[in-house]
Amino acid sequence: MKKICILLLLLISHLTFSQTEKLFFFVEKDSLIGVRNQNGEIIINPKPTWNSPSYYYNREIRSAIFNLDFNDKPFCYYDRNGKFIFKTFITSEGPDGFQEGFIRYSENNKSGLISSNGQKITSAKYDWISPINFGFASFCNGCYFDTTQDEEHAPLIGGVWGFVDRNGKEIKTTTKRNHPKDIETKEHQFIPYQFKYNKKEQEILAFFEKRKNQIIKINGFNCSDKKLFFEIVEKPSEFDSFYKIKTFELCNKYPNGADENYDGFKNFKVSADGNFFYVVYIDLVNYKEYSEYIERKIPVDKWIKENLNK
Repeated sequence: MKKICILLLLLISHLTFSQTEKLFFFVEKDSLIGVRNQNGEIIINPKPTWNSPSYYYNREIRSAIFNLDFNDKPFCYYDRNGKFIFKTFITSEGPDGFQEGFIRYSENNKSGLISSNGQKITSAKYDWISPINFGFASFCNGCYFDTTQDEEHAPLIGGVWGFVDRNGKEIKTTTKRNHPKDIETKEHQFIPYQFKYNKKEQEILAFFEKRKNQIIKINGFNCSDKKLFFEIVEKPSEFDSFYKIKTFELCNKYPNGADENYDGFKNFKVSADGNFFYVVYIDLVNYKEYSEYIERKIPVDKWIKENLNK
């Protein structure tokens, strides 16, 4: 009966995805970029972009929201109806990217968090906010970047600081550790552990815990703490039918999450039924008209065997 229910859920998920209108970027007059559906109907009218047109050439949009960099409106995200949603938060290294299913956005010189489905988790009310990391983000109001100390990498100083969870609620720190994975702050307060799992999700994580030492042998450590955690940071959705598992390494007692856009072989995916486990990495594929970064998956046990037998 349980297997039948799982199959029905997977079928419903597949049907929902297949019924979603397909969207594509398109190039017009060699330099104008727009969006249209599979029937050729225009969703977003073509406009000049400062990006290379080949980057967009006929690529399918496989997400609830997507980025377009028009000359007159760069670093902006739109929904699948073509409606403008937000302008991306800009860092010293460029526009922000998604981490744990969230991205930072800017509005009226303030910042907030928004989910990968376009839901604003917090209003833009912070002078600065960090990316979501280990299930929470830090924020400050009244703070500023002191360029007198280092103009290129100015430190953020002053202000009132706090933490916010994945639901946009401000986190109350505690004076003692109540969970082994509570995170201690510089002020020796503790940020409560943010993840909760059902039985199926616990079994998924147990798979990785069982192979932790082998994974460490392959990837090693970057920090002297030598502690590694596995957490489910995203669950199956309409546009991605996998659980996303991310590795976190403690660095000076603070979690340092693997970068989901660059850190190959430190992020994992598991099928919605919990039966297939993969390690993922990003691969640049060059087509005739354009180049695209593609996510590749390798079965975890195959990857471990190949790397430990080198």
